[in-house]
Amino acid sequence: MLHHLNTHKTAWLITAAYGVIFGLISLVNHYHFRTFGLDLGIYTHGIYSYSHLQWHTFTMGLEGETFNHLGNHFSPIVALLSPFYFLFGSYTLLVLQIAAILFGGWGVYSFAKERLDGFQPELILVLFFSMWGIYSALAYDWHANVMAAMFVPWFILFFDRGDTKKALLMFVLVLICKENMAVWMAAIIAGLAVRNFFLKPKESNWMLTGSLLATAVVYFMVVQTLIMPALNTAGVSDHLGNYSHLGDGPGGVIKTMLTKPRHVFYLLFESLQEDVLTFKLKSQLHFMVLVSGGIALIYRPHYLIMLAPIYAQKLLSSSPSHWGVYSQYSIEFVPIISLAFVEFLQNFSFPKWKMPLLIGTVVGATVFNWHPTRSNTSFYKAEHYHSGLNSQTIYEALQLIPADAVVSASNVIVPHVASRDKIYLYPVVKDAEYLAILTHGRDLYPVDSLDFPNKMLELRTDSLNQIIYDENNFLIIKRVVTSVEKR
Repeated sequence: MLHHLNTHKTAWLITAAYGVIFGLISLVNHYHFRTFGLDLGIYTHGIYSYSHLQWHTFTMGLEGETFNHLGNHFSPIVALLSPFYFLFGSYTLLVLQIAAILFGGWGVYSFAKERLDGFQPELILVLFFSMWGIYSALAYDWHANVMAAMFVPWFILFFDRGDTKKALLMFVLVLICKENMAVWMAAIIAGLAVRNFFLKPKESNWMLTGSLLATAVVYFMVVQTLIMPALNTAGVSDHLGNYSHLGDGPGGVIKTMLTKPRHVFYLLFESLQEDVLTFKLKSQLHFMVLVSGGIALIYRPHYLIMLAPIYAQKLLSSSPSHWGVYSQYSIEFVPIISLAFVEFLQNFSFPKWKMPLLIGTVVGATVFNWHPTRSNTSFYKAEHYHSGLNSQTIYEALQLIPADAVVSASNVIVPHVASRDKIYLYPVVKDAEYLAILTHGRDLYPVDSLDFPNKMLELRTDSLNQIIYDENNFLIIKRVVTSVEKR
């Protein structure tokens, strides 16, 4: 262990420094009520349920829907992470997400260490930790695809080494993070197969490659068409609905992609919506890919194959929130671009230009990642450490709510009170015994901002409601639950 620390001292220092930065972003956001019921609250409720040996029953739908959450996103890994709930409470998933990102960075570093020399692997580690996709994900809660993306470098590393057992472990961990990760894994394996076919066909384990590819495809089909519908009989969540403009169901989407390639190519760069604010989003993504080392994808196109479903998932969606560089929808680019850049440098024809190119890419990725600045990631600004709320008094007020009570809470409050059997996202109330509502200082979603004052007036004047706290823009009400609501 001591020898390892001495050998990789610089890499460990880099990891520690970025670990602190990631903590200052993610954990500070959570403390200052900049995390949300959708999605951190959902999965915090999940790890609470699994840690108490219960199914994760989804209750935070916008209509108060109730069903097994595996029917919305098939993420069994949440159950594996649940024991850590007893150590970190509502911070559990954020802590584990940071740890996963650091772990993924070391996968990329190990990959680079076997292919590059000198200080280049350490710079690749900095490049990985500096990419926009990580900060966009950290700024907005916890997401299972972030965990999946961090297992991918290790899968590719072990696959290339011929370490089948460890590669299989990483393969399984990626699959159980989220149902659509199986499609991504199929593309990753296809990319590796193309690379090996041209570069080292005699050394390749084609039986393993074919088996993994088939397993990923079958796994996705079984989960998507059989398991998830069985767990979500009401069909509340329809993720394929974002692609309905391309055709009905998976078959219609695939048909459009095959028969209208010009239209699909257009959608990779342009918006079909009239809102001018959406026009720049896709170009932002392409620009960030290029300045972060994406030029390597052109010279190592097998990595472009690996990103094909990610590009399609983001850019062919009808939702503009998927297109750009924000939220968790860019995290999959980070490991793939990093690994592609390693192979690009490994075979670079001009050795004396390697370091300048690498340094320039690291600087570009870092500079453009912080411009424009995003408020939730500005760890270097004083205002990041001030919530605009009286956070401490809100935490004290939350202690007035019994641990076993059914609660309906504001979006930013939910992650802090999700450790109970039943939790709703306000304005859904149903059989909630307590309401915990932040009345000012944060976005009111999913409440209509115009209707919000009327709702607050109704709650405060209802004779059946007992106001137990109403200060610092925070309202806690104890309700009398009727027999009809209990049903």
